[in-house]
Amino acid sequence: MDAREFDELISGNLLFKVLDQEARQKVMLLARVVKYEDEDIIIKQGADSDDIYLLHTGQVHVQTLQEGFIVELDTLEPGTIFGEVAEVSGVPRTATVLAIGEVEAVRFPGKGLVEELRKHPTASKLLDHIVLHRAKDTIEKTYGY
Repeated sequence: MDAREFDELISGNLLFKVLDQEARQKVMLLARVVKYEDEDIIIKQGADSDDIYLLHTGQVHVQTLQEGFIVELDTLEPGTIFGEVAEVSGVPRTATVLAIGEVEAVRFPGKGLVEELRKHPTASKLLDHIVLHRAKDTIEKTYGY
């Protein structure tokens, strides 16, 4: 992925769209393109990792194991960010993310990306909103309220 493709990808995500060009350049320096095959585990629930991903191509399936049951949370499309809950909340991974078919994503070191986003008030608020929305959605789907 070249710089133009990367800029197009992050421009399609509101969290990155609010950043100025200088901040986008800093974010680009953190980014690494990663590829996965069908059913590869990208994130494993309970893991102590902090990478954050931006889905470029393909789809990913998000699920969580609660009280011995797999709860299907979401299927994410290109342009969606995932993996942010662990870094922002400071907890181990709350869900497992699996590739559906071939997937290409941009991987960011969570700490570095969050530090950069926190320098920009609008991006910081959006990040908190995303995490809160994901937490509420998970609670609703897991416990029915």
